[in-house]
Amino acid sequence: MNKTYNEERIVTIHQMLFEMARGNFNTRIPLSSNDEQLETLVVLINMVAEEMKESIFQIGYVNTHKTHQFTALSTLVLDFSFLIKSFTSEVTPFLGYSESELLNLSLADIITAVSFEQLQEVLEANSTLHTTITLHFTPKDYLPIAVASTVVRLVNRSEIIINLVTPERQDPYTPLLYGFENEKHNKTRKADALLIQKLYDYILAHLEEPLPSLKVLSSKFGTNEHKLKDGFRYFFKTSIYQFYNDERLKRAHFMIEHTGIPLKNISVMNGFNNYPNFSKSFKRRFGFSPYEMKRNDTGFTYQP
Repeated sequence: MNKTYNEERIVTIHQMLFEMARGNFNTRIPLSSNDEQLETLVVLINMVAEEMKESIFQIGYVNTHKTHQFTALSTLVLDFSFLIKSFTSEVTPFLGYSESELLNLSLADIITAVSFEQLQEVLEANSTLHTTITLHFTPKDYLPIAVASTVVRLVNRSEIIINLVTPERQDPYTPLLYGFENEKHNKTRKADALLIQKLYDYILAHLEEPLPSLKVLSSKFGTNEHKLKDGFRYFFKTSIYQFYNDERLKRAHFMIEHTGIPLKNISVMNGFNNYPNFSKSFKRRFGFSPYEMKRNDTGFTYQP
């Protein structure tokens, strides 16, 4: 019994690690009352997932499972008292301020107090500064975000130049830039986003199970079928079922490529009731069958 339980826990741990490798830090492994090393490992993995989620993701974007893509080099020009005197155009959408709001604004107003103190210490320690430090910027309507920034002093000038690579979402899902909408619409859209986010997280956490009907889902999330269906398509540009099917097939692809788990087990672990259906869906999605994939066996195999 203990051996079977341990094997099941190991499979659950691997599933959790697969989700984290794909960028999903919302799942958690349920804790048990067993006092053993595996449970200690479960606690640590859950803690890492929580820390990663809090460190990486911000409020204001529907899809919290996609990473940032860094695309734009931005520059801030400060005077000797840290007032913003000029900047490149990419800074305004990143921080959510207008040009007039940013001009002559103190840098202390757009980075955290700890970051401002660190910057001052670095500047005091080296007058011919040219180094990179991490500054936590505080956009107008979002949580602070850490950005690697190069701080430079000009020769024979008092200005301070801060170069940073501003993060920008590049996934196809619609970002909720609440600050640019009227207050009434803002509250409605935010409530809709939170509802759809819960559905999104629920689907990802239950890929190994059959997807409930739209009627059951709408009852579960306290809304109507029309709002749930249309809201999901609005934010994610796909249907609920198509998203569910794509995500479980992508997870299955990942597991086939990186583990030695038998294919039939992988099909069950990703919610397919029989292998032929899984194989057909997999080939339709990727253009080749599971058996045709090259496997990079990490040494982990599972035999029920």
